[in-house]
Amino acid sequence: MKRWGMSRLDRYIFFKFLGNYGLFLGLVMLIAVVFDISQKLDNFISQGASVSAILGDYYVNFIAFYGTTFTGLIVFLSTIFFTGRMADQTEITAVLTGGVSFQRLLKPYFLGATVVFVLTATLSHFIIPQTNIRRIHFEDTYVQDVMPSRPINIHRQVLPEHFVYVETWSPERLGGYHFTYERFDQTRMLEKLECDFIRFDTIRQLWQLDNWTRRTWNDQGTQHLSRGRRLDTAFSFGPSTISPDLRSTATMTSPALWTFLQQERLSGSEAVIYHEMEWYRRTAYPFSVYILVLIAVALASEKRRGGIGAQIAMGLLLAVTYIFVMQLSGIFVASPYITPWLAVWMPNLLFAVLGVYLYLRAAK
Repeated sequence: MKRWGMSRLDRYIFFKFLGNYGLFLGLVMLIAVVFDISQKLDNFISQGASVSAILGDYYVNFIAFYGTTFTGLIVFLSTIFFTGRMADQTEITAVLTGGVSFQRLLKPYFLGATVVFVLTATLSHFIIPQTNIRRIHFEDTYVQDVMPSRPINIHRQVLPEHFVYVETWSPERLGGYHFTYERFDQTRMLEKLECDFIRFDTIRQLWQLDNWTRRTWNDQGTQHLSRGRRLDTAFSFGPSTISPDLRSTATMTSPALWTFLQQERLSGSEAVIYHEMEWYRRTAYPFSVYILVLIAVALASEKRRGGIGAQIAMGLLLAVTYIFVMQLSGIFVASPYITPWLAVWMPNLLFAVLGVYLYLRAAK
């Protein structure tokens, strides 16, 4: 009886696919951890990081994050490896000469790719953002040596017809100089609140304004003026609205990220495109599994004179090219003609064209 509608050949390839993926994932992550330790060991020692914090708070979450991010490439290399071995041992040739079409041969590969896609997409959207909280906190505590930049002349829309301005913002102090809050009714100003310095009290979750002045206008246009030395108040926005941390979205699950994106689009934040890229990456990177598996099978299924070594070399070349195009997405998005969606999905689109070409060539 066939389990899950799979033949013996399907099960053979399916479990080889998952087994080799697990093996390559372990090897790649082991190499990544060793290199990362060599780069950061001095920071760990000088900052006094404990072994339990290094392993439990950092490297467990490090493996989860980078293993998920580069799953497509790991699957690609593992598929090249075991399919090339099958071709070198004439197993692929025997299957195709036995009446199985190349299209039918792809079925167990895509079943395995679907398992990996569902797993990594679920992790990317819901689990990895939670693990990133501890990883980023560890990096900020024991690794980061660079002081945060100080944004200047910040303009934000925090609600419809509600605008804020800060001349200079200090991320480490959660405060800024020369703050202005303006509230309008269409084109008519209703209120203007100004202060010399504003800071956010993280304990009381309130804003503190020093040397403040408030002007309000009634329906007849009469102005009322009030001022004071200190004002504690609650606004509808937090420090992240004024100066968003580009890493902050990495700690949000996708439902929370979607809500945050709506607010960022309203505020006019210049960082919104990078937050949108984070949103699209969570699906684009897992989806690349399908495209890269197609390319891997098309490349490795043919027995070549150079043996499996030539196929692995070709796979590594393509993997490096794919990573290079991925890294260019941050440059692409700076162009007014390329949307964040297109910038993130561009590697998949380009390699999908290559995959179709290689598939048609191999199917002959």
